[in-house]
Amino acid sequence: MANFSEKLLSRPEARSADALKRISIAKNRIQSVLDRERVAHQKTLEQKISDQGPVGMRVDPHLVGLAIMDLLELNRLKTVLSEVTGKHPWYANRLTSGAEIDERLETLAPLYQSTLGNFSNLIGDALEVITEKCLAAQQAKQGKYVYQGHFLLDEPKDKHGRYKKIQPPKAIGPFSTQKEADFLQFGYDDGALCIECKNYREWIYPHSNLISELIVKALELGSLPLMVARRIHYTTRENLFKPAGIMFHETFYQYYPVGHDEITDKVKDKTLLGFSDVRATEQPDKRTSKFFSDYLPTITAPSALLWNRHKDALKAYTRSEMDLMELYKVIGSPGARVTAPVPF
Repeated sequence: MANFSEKLLSRPEARSADALKRISIAKNRIQSVLDRERVAHQKTLEQKISDQGPVGMRVDPHLVGLAIMDLLELNRLKTVLSEVTGKHPWYANRLTSGAEIDERLETLAPLYQSTLGNFSNLIGDALEVITEKCLAAQQAKQGKYVYQGHFLLDEPKDKHGRYKKIQPPKAIGPFSTQKEADFLQFGYDDGALCIECKNYREWIYPHSNLISELIVKALELGSLPLMVARRIHYTTRENLFKPAGIMFHETFYQYYPVGHDEITDKVKDKTLLGFSDVRATEQPDKRTSKFFSDYLPTITAPSALLWNRHKDALKAYTRSEMDLMELYKVIGSPGARVTAPVPF
């Protein structure tokens, strides 16, 4: 029976000397974090190892996941479950006592759980509010860039703490969809933009269903796709988005709703969940504002050229008539030239 190292080498995302080196770095950093924190969620480990630390010591989340698997196989790590967070696993070094773990989870598990459920809807709204403010500013500056999808920010929030939103239409001229875009923006010679906002902790990888959903919406609406997300993996940007003509913007922050300072401060605390990139604000930072006002108008035409050239292949991909590597070949992706694609 193959040991884990052999299984690891069979995975395309780990089939390179560099990937194995990065996994080794991740294993060391995971155990170092857990020595200090006693117990942590995988999202905390990813924040501290993928987003933080010296540049040469940062390891992408998919490799952090493989490092966790290897440490479990080597019996150097153990999985812990909490009644509060249910199936969401926590990790601790093998020799950490149950008493230490239980004491930490009394604080960490309820805090993590508080970011789920209805609050996750508020987190999703937060990025959409910021995106709308960028679109509104762009329209105020140049009236031709009108958009649809609008929050009623001056009206009282509902019983769940959410702003009422007037959703964009599901039809543009002869094109229609049963799905719903977050925003539609007009004014570009090459067509309307179908904008999706994903305010997740997870990095967006090429295989993500979120990408397929955006492609389908854009195709059905006869529009051009744009994804706004906290982090988009470089293979997604370089191997898929750019050659396929899918526009994107990384915010580098996870936005939280205004008025939730206590939970924001706690999730950012480096001794708790350590999500140091969280911002409780409804105002876009300068970099995101500049993307919409200055950069987006310059990339729409060249992106539309690629998108229109590859629409048939992208449609086939969303219908599972073509796998990702086949799509890479059709769109001329750099990923098609890699013997062992990292990560997908």
